[in-house]
Amino acid sequence: MSSLRVLEAMPLLGPSRSTATELADQLAYQINPDTHPEEALRVLICRFLAAEASARTLGQLATAEAWATQEDLPHIATRIQLLWFAEIGRAHGDAVDEPLLETALATAVQLGICETESLLARAACQREHRDTHLSAALERMSDPRWAGLAFRAWLDLAAALHAGADSAGAEHALHSALALATKHGDANAEIEVRTRIAVHYINRGLASNAQPHLEQALTLARREEDDLSTVILCSLLCPMYMNQEAWPAASRLSDILLVAGARRANWYAVVDGHVTQSTLSLVHGDPAAAISRLVRAAVHLRELVPAAAINILKGRLAELRHRLGNETFDTHYREAMKRSTVA
Repeated sequence: MSSLRVLEAMPLLGPSRSTATELADQLAYQINPDTHPEEALRVLICRFLAAEASARTLGQLATAEAWATQEDLPHIATRIQLLWFAEIGRAHGDAVDEPLLETALATAVQLGICETESLLARAACQREHRDTHLSAALERMSDPRWAGLAFRAWLDLAAALHAGADSAGAEHALHSALALATKHGDANAEIEVRTRIAVHYINRGLASNAQPHLEQALTLARREEDDLSTVILCSLLCPMYMNQEAWPAASRLSDILLVAGARRANWYAVVDGHVTQSTLSLVHGDPAAAISRLVRAAVHLRELVPAAAINILKGRLAELRHRLGNETFDTHYREAMKRSTVA
């Protein structure tokens, strides 16, 4: 079936990933699984690779493997097994049954198939040679149809090299992942890898190298309405702007943090935004506004925010008392309490 071959050749990053998902859904309705089980299973594999891995999709993959075995399709069953091992092993390597993995790997060799999938499964489940297996897999993944798996493999390779103290190698792997994400116009993948690159630089004390990646990632995250990434990126960028005394930029980010944090019910992010705004008021010589911001936040959020988060606000108020002196602080605090109670 020509449409199925087109589907299997599509790169699963960026807009083509959505197109592939739509085509897979169409083919799933067109193919009769009773008369064409192999084609139906190939579509299911493509749908799995195009989707975010989850307990549900992994369960569907395991069911598909049993179906392929029942239909006496060992090449399909083996590929599904290896993909399942590769995904499970990334997060739960210790949970993988080693004899089952070795059986699947031996079957792939016997059938002369799935060399790349075998390397990915080994990389996920046999961590002592993870970087070697990933590098070997990536050498075989230049074709666009591998784009989605290659992107994840570059990130995994970066993590493996970082764990092995190969900072330069990890940086190269991350930039290779970034090149793949930008080539295929995948905003979510670009946000993820730019955030990782920034953290890599921050851990090396290179905040100036990290900042452009954080700023570009934040622009993309806001465009994609990705509040989780927005919270993370603002939390990383805001201290940089504060250290640079870039007060307007820090204020803008704290406002963004307040909104994104509230939408995700991330009350620690909301508290962080209020603390930043309070600090900015203090920087601009307005201790009354600095205290009022924290008091209003504590009063109005106390029913929503965990006690630990409220304690952050109280701790910051204690710091201001120490900094401003008891008399000045108490004057502003009493006024802030009156206004907050009335409000």
